Amino acid sequence: MLPIKHNFIKISLFLGFTFLLACGRTIIEDPIQSFTPPAVTSIDILPNNRVKINWYFDAYQEPLVTGFRLERSENNGKFQVLSDDITPNQRSIELAEPFRSGKVSFRLLSKTIKATVASTVVSYFAPAMPTNVFCSAVSATLLPGIDKPNVYLSWKLEANSANYSGNYIVQRSANQSTFQTISTTRNSFFLDINTEISVNYSYLVRLATNNCASNETPITVTNKSVGLCPQDFKINFLSAKGKKSVILTWDAQLADFAKFYVFRKTANSGVFDNLTPTGTRTTVFEDKAELKVATSYFYKIVTQIDANPPTICESLVLEMKNY
Repeated sequence: MLPIKHNFIKISLFLGFTFLLACGRTIIEDPIQSFTPPAVTSIDILPNNRVKINWYFDAYQEPLVTGFRLERSENNGKFQVLSDDITPNQRSIELAEPFRSGKVSFRLLSKTIKATVASTVVSYFAPAMPTNVFCSAVSATLLPGIDKPNVYLSWKLEANSANYSGNYIVQRSANQSTFQTISTTRNSFFLDINTEISVNYSYLVRLATNNCASNETPITVTNKSVGLCPQDFKINFLSAKGKKSVILTWDAQLADFAKFYVFRKTANSGVFDNLTPTGTRTTVFEDKAELKVATSYFYKIVTQIDANPPTICESLVLEMKNY
């Protein structure tokens, strides 16, 4: 009887991986045990209060890098994420910096297929910023929710940060308490649905890259406040020089981020026609169309607010009969 032999085949490839076939199993040994962190090479101060961060990464590890994350700290405080979606081939990023006085620190992390490693912290001292400078102007209004109004925030950048293209940090204070971060967004608007009736809220919006704050915006959540949605909708006839038209009026807050649309239909058509395709930012509309005699017309007002997804609210449908 012949003795049983165990055949072991070891194949070494130039790619640096060793395949070991044993008893029908394949064992793959990874020669890369750790990754070298990226290195920040320079911090360039640019015109218009901007800063450029430059870095490099070992070439032999580049095929294994899936991206980078940049974090920032002020005066040895907690690091906050500035950008978490930097592409693998990117080696620099421009920030809206600096606006505050004190020590500013950056930390760059490489995201790889094996692990996430951080670079050495690089710091510099930012020049002083006037205390009355704001980076964005914030407005707040109430929108109807399922069981209570929600607070809708919208903001625009001031001239000193007009080229900013990063994340915004939304903060809120309830009844003069400490401001807490409630969201980070790339949009210039935010809908706060986690509010309570009869609570006095204040909001701030900061630029994530330098923590430059907006104006402080107070608002009280109450069911009696006039928001962006049409309320107290009324219809009247207006007669002048033998011509009769229809005047529509409603109560609503006017805002740059909201438009009103007027719709009309007859009892027979069943389909509303949009009389204002591009929208309007007034709360008065005159329907100058020649209306048929002994015909009922139905009107409604629709508010569309720039949000993600777009928010829409409608008025009650009112009937006007032309005798």
